[in-house]
Amino acid sequence: MKKQTLIYLHIGYWLLVFVQVLLVALGTGVLGTQIAWGLFLRIVLPVKLIQTACAAAFFYVNYLLLIPLFLKKGNIFKYIVSLVGAILVFTPLYYYLEQHFFPLIGWKSYELDLTFSFAAMVVLSSNFLNIFLALLLSYLMDWRTLRMEKEIAEKEQFKTELAFLKSQVNPHYLFNTINDIYALAQQQSEEAPEALLKLSELLRYMLRESDDADVPLAKEIAYLENVIELQRMGQKGKSFINFKVTGEVKDQKIAPLILINFIENAFKHGVFKEADEPIQIELSIADKQFSMLVKNKINTSRKDKTGGIGLANVKRRLALIYPQRHQLRIDQQNSTFTIDLKIAL
Repeated sequence: MKKQTLIYLHIGYWLLVFVQVLLVALGTGVLGTQIAWGLFLRIVLPVKLIQTACAAAFFYVNYLLLIPLFLKKGNIFKYIVSLVGAILVFTPLYYYLEQHFFPLIGWKSYELDLTFSFAAMVVLSSNFLNIFLALLLSYLMDWRTLRMEKEIAEKEQFKTELAFLKSQVNPHYLFNTINDIYALAQQQSEEAPEALLKLSELLRYMLRESDDADVPLAKEIAYLENVIELQRMGQKGKSFINFKVTGEVKDQKIAPLILINFIENAFKHGVFKEADEPIQIELSIADKQFSMLVKNKINTSRKDKTGGIGLANVKRRLALIYPQRHQLRIDQQNSTFTIDLKIAL
């Protein structure tokens, strides 16, 4: 809530209090059975306005000064003493208004003359509710501030964690790709310039598009296609990958770089040089439901202790970006590794 809005709420509250005391004055018949509007405007209105202003002044002395200065610092005794002191300060003002000023304009609340002790009791009783409201409002505002700070901290932590997770690009794939392009260049292969161009497109996508919360699904798929094509080039046509996309991709969006870890994992730990057992990558979109199925034969000759980092990374990103909106099944049966991902876009 903005500061300006809070100010308006405070003004609105005291306007309501002022209207309420005016209605009470009318209802109790202080002007007789027939309302004399001249007397009302000349006497009742200024009297009730001054009384409301005094109540507001007492409220804000307590709310803005005494509570923060003593109570919120843990000194209850000093707060009580200061509150009694505030009552004693406001008592002469109340006494003067009721005993001298208001009678001058034709208003007298009491038939008998006031005593100072009685005036002090009236100040306490008339402001008892205001004391409670000041305490309540002060601690409610503290709770609200703490909640806002917590929300801001959680959002910042969320952004920081996402940025960190997105920055964890698997160096294994990049290094291998660079080595493959270097080998193509040494052999003076005609595919070397194209491979270098595709790598630059990948890096451009990772540096620019990944800053957005969502990217067009078509761009993410094009990114995956470049990754797969680079894999094929680096293996000189000996990389067997079946990549298929079905459904309407247009106008759909997805978190950037949320799918690449699954494909990198298949390349890193799977068998891709056997034509009869290729890596299967299937993407499908239907009614805002995105599905990804990755199947690969496990390469038992490769041992990599960091194999689980990429999958743990993407699991955490999915939990942060798509809470309650995704399903991820990772299954290993015999020599086949399967990843089945579903996301509600």
